[in-house]
Amino acid sequence: MSGTEYFSGFEVIRAAMEVEKNGHRFYSSMVEKAHTELAKEMFTMLAQDEVTHLHTLEKLSDKYQDGEFWDNEEEFLPYLQQFDDKKIFPSADQVETALVSKEGDIKALDLAIIAEEKFAAYFHKAADHARTDDGKNAFTWLAAEEDRHAEILKARKAKILSL
Repeated sequence: MSGTEYFSGFEVIRAAMEVEKNGHRFYSSMVEKAHTELAKEMFTMLAQDEVTHLHTLEKLSDKYQDGEFWDNEEEFLPYLQQFDDKKIFPSADQVETALVSKEGDIKALDLAIIAEEKFAAYFHKAADHARTDDGKNAFTWLAAEEDRHAEILKARKAKILSL
């Protein structure tokens, strides 16, 4: 679990903000590379949703900030670094490879579904291991948002396949 059970609500929020920033970059790049208008529309909506999540997290951070800083930032920074684009979100090469094929949008959707499901699973597990109520609540909210994104992606994939 990489010690997530020891992190405060503020630390959870800070990590989640990194997730949302990377998600916005990922979905924005998908908009530019998608082949169908339906896929472009969906990736645009998801990119905007990540910005909305970031704003929500910024508001939440005010609630948790007082007295919630970590004792040693050197211990927390490696945790934040695990949320870089390459560890959860597909790499630019993976996206390029997926999009050059005839089924490019479907393959891109599959990559995005996998990323959202990885985050949802991580945040569900983190919620189960959180030592504070605020940490548990923050992880639970994040897991629900990632689950919702995965469901949106699956529904759009089904719609594109039905065309």
